[in-house]
Amino acid sequence: MRKLILLLSILAFFACLAAGIFIAQKSLEAAGDKEHTPEINRPASPHQQNILLIHIDQLEKNQPELISVWGLILYFPEPKIIMQPIYPSPIGQESFPLSAFRITTDKTLNPRFIQQVSLQTQMAWDNYILMDHQAISFFAADLTSDEVFSPSDLTDGVIAVERIYLSRLCEQFVALEHTAFQKIHWTHIIPDHWRSNLPFDEAILHWEKLTSPQSPIKCEVFGE
Repeated sequence: MRKLILLLSILAFFACLAAGIFIAQKSLEAAGDKEHTPEINRPASPHQQNILLIHIDQLEKNQPELISVWGLILYFPEPKIIMQPIYPSPIGQESFPLSAFRITTDKTLNPRFIQQVSLQTQMAWDNYILMDHQAISFFAADLTSDEVFSPSDLTDGVIAVERIYLSRLCEQFVALEHTAFQKIHWTHIIPDHWRSNLPFDEAILHWEKLTSPQSPIKCEVFGE
């Protein structure tokens, strides 16, 4: 009987030892992975909103083609709007996570894509906006009455082409201020040509914060 108890005690000891080694190895691996995960810089000010503006060809397609990605940054205290091209870009284009770009069946953006773009840009993105050719056409028609570009215009110089139209849209938003949202026929755009995880009411609140200060809004659109 004593031998049996001794044998069981030895087996229990080795089982606990093996479990302890396994848990320690997993903890070390997790710590190692954490050390090698790049940190994402958070906005220095709480008065800032970072939005990914993602231009696709057709939202109605199962897997739309990615045309471009812009960073839309709103600074409320100044107030200021900055639009910075992210893709395509000659700087770091090879590391852009194009393979992670996916649209789900309910027309939302794959979260992994946002995470990968955040790692590449080293900036946390609060929200995203998916906008196709038709959405940009409606914006241009409602705000600028300009003839919008067609998919045939989207060559390797897509950022240079888009910069012209985005600058005009930005100028009109700044000039119209509070009435800008009222001039747009949103029912023509949402939900067939525009999807976002930024609630529409919240977007209007952001615009009100930008137009509330006494100083005029500044708008900068960077490009190639």
